[in-house]
Amino acid sequence: MIERATLADAAACSAILHEWIYEHTWFPNHAPESASEQSMRSRIEEGAVYVSRNQTETDGFIAFSKGYLDCLYLTPEARNHGLGARLLEKAKAESPQGLSLWVLEKNKAAVRFYMREGFSETARGDGSDNEEGMPDIQMEWPPKEVENGKPA
Repeated sequence: MIERATLADAAACSAILHEWIYEHTWFPNHAPESASEQSMRSRIEEGAVYVSRNQTETDGFIAFSKGYLDCLYLTPEARNHGLGARLLEKAKAESPQGLSLWVLEKNKAAVRFYMREGFSETARGDGSDNEEGMPDIQMEWPPKEVENGKPA
């Protein structure tokens, strides 16, 4: 089930994010979990976060606002079962103007995922503009009405 997150979801979302960080040793972790939880609370208060729940717990989340996709993370057990695509469909449905995002170049699985989901690369950065200091890729998804420069 995908639904709008509440403040009670902040800790679970932060834990999912940090689980991903710990898994990917190349990613520089700059923030303690408590800071991530506070950041997640702020995003939730803005109404920009949706969570996915299985029968017992939160197994993923997506944060987006005003056409910008901030993050999408899943528990390891929830990956590769279509959940990321379902969360992304929610963001697409709520973003008629299209979506843009920045993804770290080194996160090859995410780059492949977004390409498969209809995003295209629009720019590259050298890392000087992100807090990780790592090269990144800007990707965009147009709304269906203007996909490929033609009405759908």
